Amino acid sequence: MENENEYLEELMKKYRDISQSLLRYIPYFEQKKGQKNYQIYQGEQNTNSVAIPVYESTLLSFVKEVQRTGLVDRNYVYALSRNGIRTHEDEMRALDRVEFKDIELIYAIMAKYVLGGMTKGMLWSEAVENGTFLKCLQKLKEVLNVWDAPLA
Repeated sequence: MENENEYLEELMKKYRDISQSLLRYIPYFEQKKGQKNYQIYQGEQNTNSVAIPVYESTLLSFVKEVQRTGLVDRNYVYALSRNGIRTHEDEMRALDRVEFKDIELIYAIMAKYVLGGMTKGMLWSEAVENGTFLKCLQKLKEVLNVWDAPLA
């Protein structure tokens, strides 16, 4: 039993240390929820053949920070389908139910948008506008704070 508690404490410390840098973005996402947070590059002649979104530097910093955590699951599609997550509503319901044992699901949902946004530019903006990034971070904070007390 003591070894199990030690393992859980080590695991919690690992996630806390890794996730701490992400939690500072919560105020940014609270402020930006429901807002368009990009502009379309117009080019020199005010014309373009391909819409190229230009993002705020804070959002780009967040994306890089998530990638640096090492917890971005490239196999997020499997993790989401294993949990029956197919739509945005499914993601929100799953986040409502997440406990510490499901913490990888939070990172899988973030991975969908962070990694997907590398090829489909509007995913990052979508995750800001619809509150996905915000809810992931809030849930991450909640789950990590619940386990903040020493395990008996």
